[in-house]
Amino acid sequence: MLKKNFLIIIILTIIFTGIIFFIKMYFFSWVEKAIEEEYIDKSLYLNLESSKEEVVYNTQEGKIKEIVSTGFTSPVVKKNIINYKFFYIPKSIEQDVYPQTSAIKNIMSYNIFLNTINNLWIDFFKNKFDVRWKMKNGKVKLYGVLDINNSELIAVFIHELAHFIDIYYLNNDNEENFDNSNYFYDIAWESTKTIKSEMKWWDFVSGYSMTNKYEDFAESFTYYVLHNSDFVKKSEESDILKEKYNFFRQYLFINKEFELKKFWEWDKIKDYYRDITKIDINLEKFLQYLKNDI
Repeated sequence: MLKKNFLIIIILTIIFTGIIFFIKMYFFSWVEKAIEEEYIDKSLYLNLESSKEEVVYNTQEGKIKEIVSTGFTSPVVKKNIINYKFFYIPKSIEQDVYPQTSAIKNIMSYNIFLNTINNLWIDFFKNKFDVRWKMKNGKVKLYGVLDINNSELIAVFIHELAHFIDIYYLNNDNEENFDNSNYFYDIAWESTKTIKSEMKWWDFVSGYSMTNKYEDFAESFTYYVLHNSDFVKKSEESDILKEKYNFFRQYLFINKEFELKKFWEWDKIKDYYRDITKIDINLEKFLQYLKNDI
């Protein structure tokens, strides 16, 4: 009798655990996205003008689809896939940031990003406010765009693009609705902000990447894209970095995009970087690589 009751308890526990898992996976995945975005969005609420011009691009067609006026509510969604949309705040800065928007268009036309990005809002703000950037609710916001050099702005954009891919692509890119990003997080993190005890500072690509597991992902992604050969050399000294590098090879850059490439003019690798987006790159060389490899 005791054995029978124990067996019933085990079966009920398994059923209950399964129900909780199902509910979590299929009904509350949006909650996890919201929590994740809280860790990558530290900005204060910004009270901005109520409308702005939206320029919508479909990179699969390679042309402007529409220009419409919209508020801060949901975007106008058409039947065709919308890859990305530019907003200018104020509208008068559109011509001033043409070099930056042109560079971003080249990035978004590159196959790996073309195939993973849908319905991304990109906001250009003249004023800096309290940060250089943030990613929230599927929107990348770039602040003080007239006061930042083009090379750094593009690096910042790639960092925020990494957050977008992390949250909106890797979490939905499989039938089991499992977040593939967890394979990356589990390499070095006990929880969102707790690094595993055996980790060393050289197991992270930058100081900023040690902030939390989401910034670790975005900084490592940026390092992979812009400083791949540097990443490879450092991973020879750290098995943890090698695991992180191999994650991107397995789950994103499966056609060896950016592999062993570098977009800077010197060979010396620093032992420590505070912020990957602050490393200078030859933007012209990077954009030429994208153009030749499309």
